[in-house]
Amino acid sequence: MSQKSSHYTIAVLGNWHLSFCTGACLASLGHRVLFVNHDAASAWKEFPVPPVREPGLPEMIADARAKGLLDFANGFGSDWTADAVWMAIDTPVNERDEADTSPLLEAAEALKANRNTTGPLIVSSQIPMGFSAELQRRTGLQVAYVPENLRLGKGIETFLTADRTVVGSDLPETGEAVHRLLSGFKTEFFFCDLVTSEMVKHATNAFLATSISFANELARIGEQMGVDNMKVAQALKLDKRIGKAAYVAPGLGFAGGTLPRDLRVLQKFGETLHVPTPLVNSVLQVNESTASALEQVLSQAVAKSSGKGRVLILGYTYKAETDTLRRSSSLELAAALTAKGMEVQGYDPDMNSKDLTPLRGVIRHRAYWRDIDGPLDVCVVMTPRPAFADLDWKSLTGKPLVFDTRAIVPAEKVLGAGLSYKALWQPVRVRARGGQ
Repeated sequence: MSQKSSHYTIAVLGNWHLSFCTGACLASLGHRVLFVNHDAASAWKEFPVPPVREPGLPEMIADARAKGLLDFANGFGSDWTADAVWMAIDTPVNERDEADTSPLLEAAEALKANRNTTGPLIVSSQIPMGFSAELQRRTGLQVAYVPENLRLGKGIETFLTADRTVVGSDLPETGEAVHRLLSGFKTEFFFCDLVTSEMVKHATNAFLATSISFANELARIGEQMGVDNMKVAQALKLDKRIGKAAYVAPGLGFAGGTLPRDLRVLQKFGETLHVPTPLVNSVLQVNESTASALEQVLSQAVAKSSGKGRVLILGYTYKAETDTLRRSSSLELAAALTAKGMEVQGYDPDMNSKDLTPLRGVIRHRAYWRDIDGPLDVCVVMTPRPAFADLDWKSLTGKPLVFDTRAIVPAEKVLGAGLSYKALWQPVRVRARGGQ
């Protein structure tokens, strides 16, 4: 990366959310970016479309393309070179959330064989400690680890204006090169060596996951005693030692592969190094028990209604700002309820244009609110979509319990419709007298 210009040609490896956000944000700084699909089985025939909805991303990509700053390539042939390569491959995980780094190693070997760059190899893929050093040995390139900090639905914001950007490298000149490349971002840079930067990523996600499991364990106790657990969370956040952004509100636990993947990495290191990890083990255990606890609450609600087990699920994604069904808590819940003989319908108008093949056999999708069949025993709010707060609750037949796992629906609207309301890990609020 010897050129004197402040703008560089950067190849971004990957074909998922991280790579598209990374490439678009780099192009917004004026760099020329080449999206490189590392997976030969899914070669692009034309300029690729981001596979996951991300607010602002299509517009950012269109603007960069209009300026001639974005192009694409398949694989590691001799038809492209770059001043630096950014590895943003989505690291796959198995059913136990254990990371499979083989696609990253294969890409690194191909990169070395084709000599696509002599500049730094910047890694943001989720990797275990020691992996960056292994890439450095295998490729002979200067490797820097910049842990990704993206959040679905806020990917652009969290990339361009991160609270801090960690840059790990074992050579000062590598860290300086990455700093020059990212100099346009509004962030505080934190420099350290490779293995320390990898541990920072593990530690960050483990801390967030610990907070979530801590909040849910307390909430289950508080629920039995009639505690307003949301008020408890609000009070905790007002303590400066904890903070307004703390993950201390009761909820569904952590989903997706991000947090559990890092916990599994730490758990594996503990086993290998013969270091006990009782806290990490407990965090995972509490989170894994959340799904079964939710199923039990719903089963009890159905039994009390004397119904036939007719359940309506509102929302399929774990966040309102995304449309990916990967590791969907809604699908996992629906599959468990269906296995118990219940009939599960689903409503998520934001997903009408998506491929809903994964729902087959577990959720009968309803494109419109008016199409929902009754009578219902339970209505479960799984995704915090703002539109769910203003639904016509009076139109639901069977007087179902509205079980709000996201605390997004105003309880008064539900109670005013003659229904009962329960926020997750909160006491049931019974339907208002005279409700229709």
